[in-house]
Amino acid sequence: MQFPKKGQPVVVHIQATVPWELAQAPLDGHWFGVCRPLNLNAIGDTWAEFQECANEAIQLLLQDLLGGGELEAFLQRNGWRTAAALPAPGTKVRFDFPMAAQQKSCLDELIGAGM
Repeated sequence: MQFPKKGQPVVVHIQATVPWELAQAPLDGHWFGVCRPLNLNAIGDTWAEFQECANEAIQLLLQDLLGGGELEAFLQRNGWRTAAALPAPGTKVRFDFPMAAQQKSCLDELIGAGM
């Protein structure tokens, strides 16, 4: 863990790849994505907006888990780990993690079976 400058968040490097399935709407070009392992979704008018939305969704989830003291167990359940010890709850944190995107050919492929 790095020691941040005053007022800057602690960066927590998570050793995991967060998978996203995504598709682009053919009519308006909007991006839609689903991260099934984390039960999250994201949208964006552009690819950059989609990435920002997906990152924000994961940041909020992980911050909530950290604040509730559940992040370490969550990471272990998913086979993930951090590069260093987790900071104390209440610490201003930014999580760093790689994301993998698998593009689907149509929006219908993002809907789970049986829905």
